Amino acid sequence: METRKKYFFVSVLFIMLFAGFGLLAGCAPCRGFHRGFHPGFHNKDFSEHVLRRLDKRVKALNLSEAQKEKYEEIKGKLVTRLKEHRDDRKRLMEEIQTEMKKGEPDVKALSESIKKQIKRFPDFMEGNLDLFIEFYQTLNKEQKDKIMSTMRKQMKRCWKE
Repeated sequence: METRKKYFFVSVLFIMLFAGFGLLAGCAPCRGFHRGFHPGFHNKDFSEHVLRRLDKRVKALNLSEAQKEKYEEIKGKLVTRLKEHRDDRKRLMEEIQTEMKKGEPDVKALSESIKKQIKRFPDFMEGNLDLFIEFYQTLNKEQKDKIMSTMRKQMKRCWKE
């Protein structure tokens, strides 16, 4: 009888602990757990994914012909930037793999290569933001309001209430 009580107490304690972690995870700062498991891109090009989503969202804005032309121009610039960034990343990964396969890899050279790549990333992001601003300035008030409401909705998950 005594061991049954111990097992019961330990079981209840385990369930409470498990439920507590579940509640904690559900109330995490960005609460992104409702989206489920994200399997990744399975060797698909990430830039294609980004552009597909971008086209879908821009289509909902009902752009005029002049705005569509400007969007296509900006999209072309973005495609070029994404391909350059992807090529840089691939070169870095190949360099890392080649160096790591050596018997005595040069860790200092690897760290320098990685540092160079990290230093280029802010410029990449700034350029993309500049492209967004360039596109945003071509929109009318209703389209801008639509974009801002979508951004607020997306960011609301991370805002503290």
